[in-house]
Amino acid sequence: MTAPETITKVLPIVAPLTRYTAEGATECAPCGRAIKVQLLIENDVIIDAGGLVESCGFIRECTAALLATVIGMNVYDAQAISTEDFQPRMTSVVEHLGCDNWPVAALRIALRNYRLQEAA
Repeated sequence: MTAPETITKVLPIVAPLTRYTAEGATECAPCGRAIKVQLLIENDVIIDAGGLVESCGFIRECTAALLATVIGMNVYDAQAISTEDFQPRMTSVVEHLGCDNWPVAALRIALRNYRLQEAA
């Protein structure tokens, strides 16, 4: 899969946020290293996203593409995001790995934590 000309590809850089509303973390199953997603949310809209990736370059790029995709989204729309939504922002996609699902899992955990905070 190659990205359409109109979608900006991301650099595989993921930086932690100094201020965030919710955080979610998981491990990449094949390597066991952490993936952390941090979200700054105001009025149910994701206004900034960052995190930490201790895994390989592919996961770093997946996470960077995911974070770039969710900025500006409503938290309910972001809950439904899948790998197909952020793959066009990547420079290369390795379909058979399945590792691109782990950043999505960290995002969903962060969104769940946000909902729990809001309900408390």
